[in-house]
Amino acid sequence: KQWYQRRVRGIDFEEVRHEKSIEYFQMMKRNGYSIVGVEQTSNSESLEVFKFPRKSVLVLGREKDGIPVEFLHHLDVCVEIPQRGLIRSLNVHVSASIMIWEYCKQHLFLADASKEGS
Repeated sequence: KQWYQRRVRGIDFEEVRHEKSIEYFQMMKRNGYSIVGVEQTSNSESLEVFKFPRKSVLVLGREKDGIPVEFLHHLDVCVEIPQRGLIRSLNVHVSASIMIWEYCKQHLFLADASKEGS
């Protein structure tokens, strides 16, 4: 199988094999998704101000190496998690958790809160 898919609390998760990633990015873009990479680049947007598109594909790199260079030009945006001090990177599972939390906060939790307030 090219990728593995599951749904957890209203969010679809798919793990895509490295060799199928570019094909997957192209397919998702055709379906209206934005490809969001978690990477520190000279053009990265800070997570503090980034607004996730509702239809987002989150791309995470490998520990130490980050997102492969050949993937970078397929990304619509790179987002970095602000850090202070000597730390330059986070474990990939920590980065994923932070990014998923922010996406949920922007799209799921705020929507639920507005429903409760009406």
